[in-house]
Amino acid sequence: MPMLNVVDCHGHIFPDLRGACGFASSELHLLFQQRAMHLHGNQPVRRLRDHAAVDERHLWSAHDDSEAGRATDVEFGVGRFGRYEWQTDGERYYLQFLPPSMQDMSSPPEFMLTQMDYAGVDTVVLQNDHIYGNLADYFADAAARYPGRFIGLAQVEEAFAYRDDQMAWLREQVERLGMRGLYFTFAGFFRNGYAVFYSDAEYQPFWDLVAELDLPVFWVFINKSPRGGFAAELRAFRDWHERYPTIRSVLVHGLPTHVFADDRDILRFPDYVVDLLTTRPVYSEVMYPIMWAGKMNFPFARAQSHFRQLYDRFGPDRLIWGSDMPNVERYCTYRQTLAYLLDDSDFLSEVDRAKIFRETTLSLFKP
Repeated sequence: MPMLNVVDCHGHIFPDLRGACGFASSELHLLFQQRAMHLHGNQPVRRLRDHAAVDERHLWSAHDDSEAGRATDVEFGVGRFGRYEWQTDGERYYLQFLPPSMQDMSSPPEFMLTQMDYAGVDTVVLQNDHIYGNLADYFADAAARYPGRFIGLAQVEEAFAYRDDQMAWLREQVERLGMRGLYFTFAGFFRNGYAVFYSDAEYQPFWDLVAELDLPVFWVFINKSPRGGFAAELRAFRDWHERYPTIRSVLVHGLPTHVFADDRDILRFPDYVVDLLTTRPVYSEVMYPIMWAGKMNFPFARAQSHFRQLYDRFGPDRLIWGSDMPNVERYCTYRQTLAYLLDDSDFLSEVDRAKIFRETTLSLFKP
């Protein structure tokens, strides 16, 4: 596997997840973690006594997406060895969110750097999800101690991002702490029950600030909210982008290409997807292992086919490679998240490889 001075557009460092991790309290952090485990779909919920996968969802009401829907009688908590744990009706359950090797539920900078050096990755974009904390200060410290290795993204409380305190915090993260982009997840809107959404008029001052700061936005669509499924989310996003055409946007986790596959596994992209990825500054992460590797074995032949079709339709300029380390090691190694593409994509020229695995990601961030 040739080395390309690789930039990974999606990775994580974080302190022990049992703590506040930059939030005002560990209790507030745990609220976000419980909501995230309720929404998580890639890994099954398992019953502890026999490790059988179960269909029941115990952590949140199926009928209330607001904070009031949280189950408060399940003793939800951060376990060890990559697990979140809880109990209900006398049974213990868990979700294996991180790999079993995560003994103390932390991913310090030095751990990630060792992984990067072994896999041949120069730089990682640090995505700032509430699951891991409110980590701009943590990212800033790592970036200062290890120049050139980490690019940090800012975080706000999405449900309240239009408030003065959140806009001031965003500016501080950029101007004092050196964050170079914004991580923005639709999952965060449970905090206001989706009553006010990012595309509503209340958010205009916030998006004006993002445009002023010249930040790329890394968007997480969740496909399960009161505002609609993935197609509705992308259509609404296209309408939002009409108002903010200069804001560079990244689809975190990438396009769910299986949604667009016909019965022969040929991808048929709808007009709104084609419009976003051909006429606007919108980019798709390419990180199939974290999404699919629980259902197929390395080297992920179907993912290779879908990647080739993405490349044939949109070219190398809108695709950026990422891993989701350390999470992805619940399925495969860091090196394998590179190898399934680099070793089996002879159709890519050296220029294309440089774009997908380095240059396009770097181009998102102002110097």
